[in-house]
Order: sequence, then C-alpha cells, then structure tokens
Amino acid sequence: IWLKLRICFFSLPFFHQVVLSSPHCLPHRKMAAAAGAEGDDPAGAAPAQEEQQQSSLLGRRCRVAGNLGTIRWGPGHVAAPPPKQRPPGAEGGVDAPPGPLTVEVAGVEYDDPGVGKHDGTHQGERLFTCPQGFGSFVKAEKVELGISMQTALATKYFDGLLPQAASKSRVSEAVDALGFTDSKGREKAMAVEFVGRYGVEQRQQRLEGFVEIALAETNLETRYPEDVWEGDWCLPNLKSLWLDKTLLHEWADVRAICEKCPCLEWLSLAKLRLQPLIVGSYLPEPRGAPVNVVCSGLVIKPYYCRVKTLVLNGTGITWDSLRALDVAGVFPQLENLHLAHNDLTEGVPDFGSEPSVDPPFSNLRSLVLDANGIKDWRVLQRACTSFPKLEQLHLNMNLLGETLDGLAEAAADQTPRRLVALFLNENRLSSWRDIGALSSYSVLELKAQRIPLTDGDSPLASPMLLRQIFIALMPTVMRLNASEVTGKERVAAERYFLGLASQDANKMIAALRETCNVDCHATRLRGIHGEVVGGDATEEAQAHRSSLVHSLVQVSLRPVGGAILDQPTASKRLPHTMTVGELKRLCQTIFKQVPFDRIRLQLADSALPFGIPLDDEARELGFYGVGDGAEIRVDDAQDFAKAGKK
Repeated sequence: IWLKLRICFFSLPFFHQVVLSSPHCLPHRKMAAAAGAEGDDPAGAAPAQEEQQQSSLLGRRCRVAGNLGTIRWGPGHVAAPPPKQRPPGAEGGVDAPPGPLTVEVAGVEYDDPGVGKHDGTHQGERLFTCPQGFGSFVKAEKVELGISMQTALATKYFDGLLPQAASKSRVSEAVDALGFTDSKGREKAMAVEFVGRYGVEQRQQRLEGFVEIALAETNLETRYPEDVWEGDWCLPNLKSLWLDKTLLHEWADVRAICEKCPCLEWLSLAKLRLQPLIVGSYLPEPRGAPVNVVCSGLVIKPYYCRVKTLVLNGTGITWDSLRALDVAGVFPQLENLHLAHNDLTEGVPDFGSEPSVDPPFSNLRSLVLDANGIKDWRVLQRACTSFPKLEQLHLNMNLLGETLDGLAEAAADQTPRRLVALFLNENRLSSWRDIGALSSYSVLELKAQRIPLTDGDSPLASPMLLRQIFIALMPTVMRLNASEVTGKERVAAERYFLGLASQDANKMIAALRETCNVDCHATRLRGIHGEVVGGDATEEAQAHRSSLVHSLVQVSLRPVGGAILDQPTASKRLPHTMTVGELKRLCQTIFKQVPFDRIRLQLADSALPFGIPLDDEARELGFYGVGDGAEIRVDDAQDFAKAGKK
C-alpha cells in the first residue's frame, strides 16, 4: 500500500504539468508572458512583451466556436460597444449599468463566407483587411489556439495518462447521457455506460498498435513541442492519418509529422490553409524543433516518405506549391492526388509551354479535380501529357459540356496514354450532341450520371436509354456508371441502336450525327449482328421516358413450347416500357398450360438460330430492341429439362 501511494504521489505532479503546459486560449498565454516579465522590469517589460505577443500571433490559425480562421490583428484593446438600452419602466432604471470602456479582442478572418460580420473595420477605423463578411473581432477568451501533435494524440486516445486515471482502482467505466425522443414526442435521456473503457485505453497506450488515426477537427497546429512523451517516439505501423479541419498551417510541420509515421500511405489534409510555397525555396525546420538534433532521438536510416494518397480538397492550393513540394521531395511516392474544391479552373496547366518547367509527381496514377469550375475539354490532353502514368481522372461537378472546345482534339489524339477511367458525374452534358462527341473518346470505364440530359428540369432521355447509346457507340467501355457491361447487355444495346440508326427522321440520331459518325458505327455493328429485325421505334420512345409509356409496338407472341405448340400465335400491341416479367405474366394468361415460373422468352432474329433470350425480368422491352413487327417465342422450361435427361 505504501508503494502504491508513493507512486501515485510522485506521478501526480508530472501529469499536472502535462495538462497545464499546453494552453488553448489567449488569456493563458498572456498570464505566462506576464509571469515571465514580472521579475525583470514590471514597468517596461510588460508592454514590450505584449507587443511581441501580438506580432507572434499574427497569421496564426485559430478556432472560434467551431469555425476556422486566421488571426489578422491583435490581440489588443478596442473601445467597448455601447451598453444596451433597457426599456422604460424596467427594474434598475432606463440605462444598463456602465461597463468597461475597452475590451480585449482579436481580429479574425474566417475561412468560410458569412461567418464574419465585416471586412476588418471597427467603428469606422480599418484595423485589418479581408473580404466582406469574412472578418470579425472576437473576445480573446473565445479564441482557441493550436496544440502540438503529442497533445492532440493524448487528448483523444490517451485519457489514461491523466491524473484521474493513474490508478486502476480509482477508474470507473465512463457514464454518459444519451438523448432520445419517445413515441409521444417527449425529449428524454438515459444513462449509457461504456463497459471496458479502461481496458481499451490501456491497449491504445501502445503507439505501435495504431493503424489508423483520425485527428480531424482538433486544434492540432504543430509537430512540436514534445510535451507528453520524451525521447524517441513514433507511430511505426500507422497507415492512414486524417488531419482535416485542423489548425496546421506550415508544410514543415506536415513533413515532420510524416517523419514520425514511417509506414504512412494515406494522408488527408482537407480544409486546411497551408502556407504557399515557391519552387526552389528551402523547407525550414518546424517551429519549436529542438536545436540539438543529435540528442532528440536516434536516427538509424534516412527518412523516406511512403505516402501514396494525398487529399488536399478545399485547401486553396496552387500548382506552383505542388511543384515546390515535388522539388523538395516531400512526397516522392505519391500516386493518388485529390484536389477538389480548389478553384483550379484550368484543371491541369500546360507545363509543356515552358521547357524549363517540369510537371510534379511523375508517378501519379489517379487525379481528382472535382468541383473546380473546369470548362475546357483540353484538360484531358494536358493531364495525359503532364502525367504519363495517369490511369484515372475525376472531373465530377465541373462545367464540362457548356462548350465542346477541345473534345474533338482530345478524341483524335493518337498519342499512347494510360488513362482508362474518366468520371464526369454532374457536369453540363445536356444534349445528344454532347454525348456523340464524348463517345469518341475511348476509355475502359466511364461515369456520366446526374447530368441535365437525364436528370435536368426537362430531361430528353432516361438513364437506361443513355446507357444503351453509350454502350453501342463506345466498343471499348467495360464498366459504365459503376456497373459492369455484360456481353448480353452489349448485344442488346448494339442491336437496339441499329434499329434507331435506320430512322433518318429521328431527332436523337440527327443530333448524334453532328458530332459522331453514326453511319460508321452502324456499319461496324451490322458486321457483327447483321440486319436487325423489328428495330423500328417511335421518335418519342428515344426522346423522353414519359412518352415511352404511350408508344405501342406490334409484337407477335409465337408459342413454341410442347404444351402450347398447337395454340395460335397471338398478336399484341405492347408498350415499349413493359418489363420482361410483365410480358411473362401476359403470356401466362394467354397460354394457360405453362406456369409462370416455366415460361422462357426469346426475341427471334434471322442472324441467330436460337434468338436473343429475354432473361432479365427487370429489363424493359425497349432495352432488347423490341419494335414493331418483332416476334417473341414463348417456350417451356420443362422441355429443356426433358431434353437434358435424354
């Protein structure tokens, strides 16, 4: 008992020092500064210390009520706002009691618009400059400053290091309140106990056990100081690290953090405001790094970053900074780069226009440029030229389709490339003319969903029809809109397109002819499938899905099963949107001798002796190219079973 008490007694001061040595707000830093100046010159050192503190905080990242921002002024004293007037007759008189004449504030420029109130002006006097609606003056006690990497880790994962958890006999399982609404709409709460919390904390205290760490939305700002663990420490098995919406501001701190994660492969820095870099500039040591590097830790071999995926969405980064990172060798093995929401309107610059400028990251295989306002299709050529190993290009949520400039050049470019996957969801593809031009660009995988052509205010086609046209016009595509293109689906789509291509008055075919060679595609498909029987369809059937419901096609239902062979052929006018399952039910009512589960349907075709099986009950007849004059054979699955036994 005496030994346990002695250990706890000597450990408490250490933990107390750990907790209080990482202040989070401006008043704590001011108290520390005042304490340091108290023993020297109380009259002159305090103002000098305050001035030095103000200059050191300018440009620092901070968090105010959960919103990220940058300190642009102060902290300092400004005139306090006038007191609020009380209504007449209120207790205590008309006016509020006089308050302080000045208030200590910091000028903050927020990252997001609408969070601030002004552009850096206070009572007619400009103290700093920022866009309108981004600036605000915040009381010093509400401004949260950054913490070190060790403190952020200890705060989230190592509560067991705190004084109240130093002894297992004193640790109780965590109890929290869970709010919920009952069946009568009343707000209630119940106690929730985290059983085994202490055991989880003890296992988490082993740094080598971490494979993934998420420190997103914490106040992490710097790699140093080392205020929790002393000596050489690292996260040797860490693979993924999320640092989104933290207070990191310097690339030197990012590099220093990566040095402590030798096996790191995924690094997310979304929504940060990192300092821009200049090509050829030296990346300095992080702020607070020890001067005596030899004593800071034992280095067995040089550090080599293994990060393969880097997420920089919403950081405002430029290609000049990316080139500077590549020249500095910060991410030599980078393969996947995410640059969404960065206002990179040209997508990828033309690095070839300047012979002395080399594109960054020569090993890049995947590039994400979503939501950057890109309009020019020449981004396809520039991306393939700048990154020879590029395999995937994400251009979702851009403005591609407002113009077709550069798309024909990119499609006609015969330079060998490795780009096989193109993602174009939520772009401005609004006409069949755009689809015809896009179909000329050969890829193995394509995504083009939620576009005005199919999902706008006045859609011209259904997503199913667009899928069929893409498959028919793009013989190389193997995966379309996250779905594999099967052999049966390709045959049905190509035969359906052949039937449409024969209609010279069709508006869809006429629009496709403006940007692609429809006759060449039809000739290619006839060489595969021959002349298609029953391929006619009305113009409305391809123009709009709602009109498909009202267009009817004449179809012959010919019984070929043994039990119904003696019955006559039935002629029916069917909607193009009828599914195969619905047609089976219709055949069961006409040919009653064959149960529903035994009915098998085949679309007759002179080029195929056994026809095309209609084996997907969810597909519509239009998908298989069923048109006026088509013949559908109604067979009995039991006949196949008997033939197999013989």
